Amino acid sequence: MTIELKSASSVKTGKKFLEKRKDLGVSIKEASEILYINKDYLQAIETGTYNIFPSESFAKAYFKKYEDFLKIKEEFPSVFDLKPSTNQPKISQEIIINKNRDVKKIFISLGLAISLIFAIYLFFALDSSYKNLNEESISDIENQPVNEIDYQNNAEIIELIEAEKLVAPIENANNILKLQFQGESWMEIYIDNKISEAQLFNAGDSFEREILRSFKIVVGNADFVKGTYNGYEIDFIADANRLSGVSTIILNE
Repeated sequence: MTIELKSASSVKTGKKFLEKRKDLGVSIKEASEILYINKDYLQAIETGTYNIFPSESFAKAYFKKYEDFLKIKEEFPSVFDLKPSTNQPKISQEIIINKNRDVKKIFISLGLAISLIFAIYLFFALDSSYKNLNEESISDIENQPVNEIDYQNNAEIIELIEAEKLVAPIENANNILKLQFQGESWMEIYIDNKISEAQLFNAGDSFEREILRSFKIVVGNADFVKGTYNGYEIDFIADANRLSGVSTIILNE
């Protein structure tokens, strides 16, 4: 059974947000575009229903941002006290698990490729040797020290392995978005104009995700955010709004 995160207090507070926005003559769409906040979150605050928010801290951040925009002062409703506590895995933990799986896949693929190449090499090498052998060459091989034969074979194997290291494809080497946070901030990722990620971060937090172009990333407190995509640095500060500290980056194909 889902508990509705709504109370008489939250509805009353939300009504004040709604009335103030209308007094300012601002539509919900305009407020969303100005604040770079999905209008669904703003409507949730105005109706006093907080089920859409992934966490209380996330809701408080948007509540405060909307409150400052409307220039009102209201107390955040204690609706999250109604929600039973659950232990949710952190994104960083999920990323580590995915990374470990990717590394295992790379080593397995690399091992199979090396084995296949070595098997093909042995097949053609042995076939050629049997066709060209005569009694004299057979006698030479029989008299050759075993250690020397082993050394030659080992050297060939090492050469094959080293060559394979150079040409073996590395899975998931591209399309990686990495973010580092040096202070309190928030982030939203949009794919096809639909929100895909929304999260709050504190100093020292990091975020990593494989994501294909095209997408849009919006961050708050841009001065605290450092990021790269495919190893190239993302400049969040250059185009950041100087008043709100919000920066929007669009990465197209």
